[in-house]
Amino acid sequence: MRIIAGLRTEIILNLSLLMGGALLFAGLLLLRLTERELLDQRVGSLTDAMTVVARSLEPEKEPRSEQAASLLGAFPARMLLQEWVVVDRNMVPVATSGGDDDLPISNLKLSQARFAGHPVVRVRYPLIWRTFGISSDDSVLVTVPIVRHSVFTGAVQARFSLRDVRQRVFNAQRFMLLYVLLYAGVLVPFAVYLLNRTIIRPVRRLQEGTRQVAAGNLERALPVEGPREIADLARSFNVMMGTLEASREETLDYIVSLQQANGDLQRAQQELIRSEKMASVGHLAAGMAHEIGNPVSAMLGYLELLKAELPAGRQSEIAERSLAEVARIDQLVKDLLDYAAPAEDESPTAAPSEVLAEAAALLEHQGALTTVRLAEDFPPSLPPVAISRHKLLQVMINLLLNARDASAEGGTIRLGGSDEGGGVRLWVADEGEGIGEETLPHIFDPFYTGKPPGKGRGLGLFVCHRIVEEAGGRIEVHSRKDRGTTFTVQLNKVRDEVP
Repeated sequence: MRIIAGLRTEIILNLSLLMGGALLFAGLLLLRLTERELLDQRVGSLTDAMTVVARSLEPEKEPRSEQAASLLGAFPARMLLQEWVVVDRNMVPVATSGGDDDLPISNLKLSQARFAGHPVVRVRYPLIWRTFGISSDDSVLVTVPIVRHSVFTGAVQARFSLRDVRQRVFNAQRFMLLYVLLYAGVLVPFAVYLLNRTIIRPVRRLQEGTRQVAAGNLERALPVEGPREIADLARSFNVMMGTLEASREETLDYIVSLQQANGDLQRAQQELIRSEKMASVGHLAAGMAHEIGNPVSAMLGYLELLKAELPAGRQSEIAERSLAEVARIDQLVKDLLDYAAPAEDESPTAAPSEVLAEAAALLEHQGALTTVRLAEDFPPSLPPVAISRHKLLQVMINLLLNARDASAEGGTIRLGGSDEGGGVRLWVADEGEGIGEETLPHIFDPFYTGKPPGKGRGLGLFVCHRIVEEAGGRIEVHSRKDRGTTFTVQLNKVRDEVP
């Protein structure tokens, strides 16, 4: 698996290679120039010395070998003289460093010096970058003609070793390498410090910022500092963060609007379902109205006659209450007909306290609340609300009967009301088992009931919900398991007409 190095490692490695290469190249170039200068100085000094020797040889004196040995033997040891030869005008050796039998060192160079009339130099010295050892071939061959009165009388030739020059160059090379290492050891840490301050730290801050952005934090802002390119990058990052934050807020707002639209669609769908079910109720009510309406009208007439003939007393009171109940049945039938073909309502009003008291008294006289205790908690007078009296009475009776059915024997039902400033709040609370979470969303649907078969048709809460909504109010339910259920009716107050 390939290991990917970090930015700092890559820059430090490349910087070290570049600096080391540059320093090494500069050192080698300087070393080469120094080597050339030392070599030129050495060759020049040896040529001058050999020229002096050639001029000092006297052709009249014999033997020349003693003269040459005396002159060349006087050379100091640091000149590293290896061998020499002296020839006459016929290029015949007359004296050598090893004896008369030794051959000349280089006949070619002797001939070149004879015809050129000036010293001839041949240097054998490989370049420093071609060899790294001291070789015996590092030498210089100097050939100087002997001329007397413009006449060639012979030549002297000598070979000198150049290993001292090579040694000095090697010493300089080691010093140069040490200098490169020391210079790099000082310069690289300083370059690393500058690199960390100007590039690595800003890049790491940018990296940390992008990591936090990936984690969802769009509020982090980078400091705009460092070189121009790094500062521009940080500035662009901050602008991008602002744009992303604005985009996220727009997205959240759009999501909220979608959720609201989805809620509106769900409510509209539920209303449509209720309307479809209501249509079936309307058809049923229209069919039953003719069958129920006539007998109820007859009963109303008979009860009116009976009430008029009975003397005041217990029987007259029973007839009056029966007349009120039959009238309520007649009104319920008419309400069912109104659901099928709603009529314009003239926004009637009702006194909430009176309706609550009437609903409680009516159920108590009928004996519907004998198994429970009714606790009333409402003031004697509440502001009038925008709903017809008989519809509000129907709503409260339905809620009280439901609370009775949900309560255990001896339980308490609380009937209350209060002035909430902008409206009137009425409530019915029981201490029953509560409504399950799976049932709660459907309690206002028509024909949906949680009661046992034969105990309900699922229209009571639906009718209550429809009556309250048509009046511009709302009905809410709060239920907790084994803690009871509270139905709350919120109604609008009747506004005073401005003359």
